[in-house]
Amino acid sequence: MKVKDEFVMKIKRFVSAMFDHISECMAPIIPVLIAGGILKMVVLVLGMIDILPETTEAIFAAIATTPFYFLPVFVAYSAAKHFDTDSLMAVVSMCVMLLPDFTALMESGEKVTFIGIPVVSATYAYSVIPVIVLIYCMSHVERFLRKVIKESLQPYFLAASVILITSLLGILIIEPAVSLLSNGLAQGLNVMQERVPVVAWGLLAASTLLLVSTGMHWIFMSLAITQIGLTGVDYGIMVAFLIFNLSLAGCDLGVFVKSKNKERKALAMSAMVTVLVSGVSEPSIFGVCFKERSPIAANILGCLIAGIVQGIITVYAYIYAFPSLPSILMFYSDGEPDNLIKAIVVGAASFVASFVLAAFIYKEHPDTSKKQIA
Repeated sequence: MKVKDEFVMKIKRFVSAMFDHISECMAPIIPVLIAGGILKMVVLVLGMIDILPETTEAIFAAIATTPFYFLPVFVAYSAAKHFDTDSLMAVVSMCVMLLPDFTALMESGEKVTFIGIPVVSATYAYSVIPVIVLIYCMSHVERFLRKVIKESLQPYFLAASVILITSLLGILIIEPAVSLLSNGLAQGLNVMQERVPVVAWGLLAASTLLLVSTGMHWIFMSLAITQIGLTGVDYGIMVAFLIFNLSLAGCDLGVFVKSKNKERKALAMSAMVTVLVSGVSEPSIFGVCFKERSPIAANILGCLIAGIVQGIITVYAYIYAFPSLPSILMFYSDGEPDNLIKAIVVGAASFVASFVLAAFIYKEHPDTSKKQIA
């Protein structure tokens, strides 16, 4: 029994560490992704009003797409800093897989081998998780080679050896393996969307508080980024996070209305404005839900209700951005203009349901009821 408990604890520590690494590697890149999302929405608006020449719009679109297409390079740099390894070697190793000649070879449909080893075709642009795994492995490769290569020879052979080994690890093993797992998860979500959409999106939306608070949401965010980059459409993941953010705002408003504590009301209002305007959820999660506890139930149930609505009417995302009121155009498409209306309906359902539930079940925590409004 003791051995089993120790094994379970090891698994829990491993999973926790994995999500911590993903979160830490992605955190510095968020401003770049937000910038790309904002630029994409600007391009979308300019395209809707049709005031730009075709080539001008194409240049704007290229600028907006760049943060996402070269996302693996940014992730490689950030991961190298996080894992304390050489950032330039990490970037070069990743750029190998984005080299036009290499991508053309992978997309040619021909049988590709490296000294007789089959090379599985994989898409390297827009990747996140495979890059983090690759740079983690590179950090160990670099440390090992620094021990076995004489210091006097390191200026000549260290970088070349690290780049060669890391690139081949990515091309032959890590990228194909992780892509296979990611594609399996994405296909699983798509199958659930097709067969049991109400269950699929209801459960995903209801679990977002757990995912975001533990950092596990980056797995799904990465899938959404990859899907949008490759196909131009995310089939529901970003909608789940829209549901989550608007649910938090509803919970914040419920606490604001029901609380008699001045500090709690001020914090709830501040958290609500923050999550609605910027899409940043941490003040609502840790400052309101976790501190007051009862809003947690309102959030989970409100998200579940809105997720069921999403499963019934189906909403897609076409641009990656933090879901918020200013970024609502991420759900607009010329080919399906009704999609934006559906997103607004789902978001409104989440906000209203969570507000009503929070106001109904809210009980002020004892340690926050001292400075009450007279």
